[in-house]
Amino acid sequence: MWHRRALTCALVAGILAGRASAQTPVLFGFVEADTQFAVRRAVEGAAARLARPGCQDLFTDFTDAAGQHLSTTLVASGKSPADAFAVLRFFEDGAAPQCRAGKTLAFTQTGSLLIRICGPQFRHRFMQNRTTTEIILIHELLHALGLGENPPTSEAITEQVAARCGG
Repeated sequence: MWHRRALTCALVAGILAGRASAQTPVLFGFVEADTQFAVRRAVEGAAARLARPGCQDLFTDFTDAAGQHLSTTLVASGKSPADAFAVLRFFEDGAAPQCRAGKTLAFTQTGSLLIRICGPQFRHRFMQNRTTTEIILIHELLHALGLGENPPTSEAITEQVAARCGG
């Protein structure tokens, strides 16, 4: 009897741990608790948006440098669209040149799993308009999956994310 209880507890703990890791972003270098909170909540919101079928069409809207749809890359990762953020890492990099102008909220390199966050700007925008930060994180996820830039422009990517996932 106690074996069954122990096995049940272990299974429940494993399931809960799996859910927590899929929903909890990995954050590095964050000093401000408010910025950590903003990034965590924006990731949760972006994942919820990606759970919607219309938003998932983004992965067939864009291709990588080899001409492969991002949906193919996502399927190969074994992650659902809503769980795609689980493989990313977020680093607060407010001192980066991209952050100094004050307009950039986050950035990454094509194919990189590290998303750099411009802490003060991101936190401020999150408090003004949470949807914008969620859209930006989905934009950066597309780059992590292999989407380059120019073409399409950063603005065109964000517009398409907003059109598919913003409502």
